[in-house]
Amino acid sequence: MKRKHITATALTAMAALEAILITGTTTSCKKDMFKQDVYDSIMKQEFPIDPVDAAHSWNLTTRRTATVNIADTDIRRIMVLTDDPATNYQAAIMAQKTSFNRGDNFLTFAAPTVQTTFYAAVEQNDGSLLVKPFTTSDARVSMADATQEQKPVTAPGYQTFTYCFEEDYPQPGDYDFNDCVLRISVTPGDQPNQRKINVSVAATGANKLIAAALRLVNYNYDDIESVTTTDGKRWDEDYPTTQYILKESKILQEGRNGEAAIRLFENASWIMVHNQPDNVGMLTNYKVNVTKTTTETTKQINPPVKTYIVTFKESATALLDNFTLLNIDPFIVTNFNGGNWETHVYEHKHANVLFEGVRQESGHMTWAICVPDGNFRWPLEGMIIGTKKDGLLTGVYREFGHSFGEWAANRNTAKDWYLYPTIADVY
Repeated sequence: MKRKHITATALTAMAALEAILITGTTTSCKKDMFKQDVYDSIMKQEFPIDPVDAAHSWNLTTRRTATVNIADTDIRRIMVLTDDPATNYQAAIMAQKTSFNRGDNFLTFAAPTVQTTFYAAVEQNDGSLLVKPFTTSDARVSMADATQEQKPVTAPGYQTFTYCFEEDYPQPGDYDFNDCVLRISVTPGDQPNQRKINVSVAATGANKLIAAALRLVNYNYDDIESVTTTDGKRWDEDYPTTQYILKESKILQEGRNGEAAIRLFENASWIMVHNQPDNVGMLTNYKVNVTKTTTETTKQINPPVKTYIVTFKESATALLDNFTLLNIDPFIVTNFNGGNWETHVYEHKHANVLFEGVRQESGHMTWAICVPDGNFRWPLEGMIIGTKKDGLLTGVYREFGHSFGEWAANRNTAKDWYLYPTIADVY
């Protein structure tokens, strides 16, 4: 396993932990075998932050609602944008409505917690825009005095989040958070009761097989009519061997508690490289997009993308106006000690969607981070994302006042750390 910085003492302790963590069951006697205090001691020793904020949620996003007031309904749509498209070609759509009322319209969106200024936009029938900035303190945004802008040369795309995973849960990792990197956006479907979920595998730096799925938060299996893909194929439909983790081949799956889950893939590395001329039909494990050079085991590849079309039943469509990226819970599944373990972002760490397992606490530490930025640059292989011990800041995101280490030690500090990479140390 990839634990380059772990001490011999911790490895010995982890070997003992492997002997007592019996996965795939939650019988009381086996639960009793798990020693929480021993585990906490190991994790505290190996986690790169000491101390960790005891109340940390590891959350960089906030659900917000904008009230946009319009007088004219002869328009195409109302939007909330990250920026002004007249001055920033990377302005992205955070929320939109194509069915609206004269007067107040409510748009729910997922926002980076550090962002306080947004842009309400009305797209007119000729493609031109009315744009008005607003802040988190504005109760209502009236478009009566919005600025008229020409049709953007580049139409705004949709907001994208980056999800970074460590492969070694429940053991300590190397904290480069590049073992599996996913970028996800949500876009409108062709029908009012549809949404498209666009998933890209941006990087794989893992040593082990990583499977992945996603849960639709606050939606049950019975709320979904169907899930298909734009090309009509499962992402790993041509996988050349037995699938040991995600054995069920259906794309739409029912979680253990009735949740709506979408099967993504059995093997992240294979998804990245199986169409490469030198890897067709093979299962060679490569580290992809985590180094700046190509070797026998590393590659640089344009990330593959799969689009899932989710059709909701009529009974659930009323909730779709509030459907945002916060309703997406992607997770990876890895094998440890004979059982399959799900790794979620901290907010959803207790979600055993497809697999039952012992869900011990972990001292407010995390193995997955959602970064509300579609251009986030993850660490190169073996480079710790950020550390703070004995007051010293090191790692890839180490700029004083804007470091990962400061944010991990105090959830109210350096919430913008992901905007300040050490360029030489990121992909």
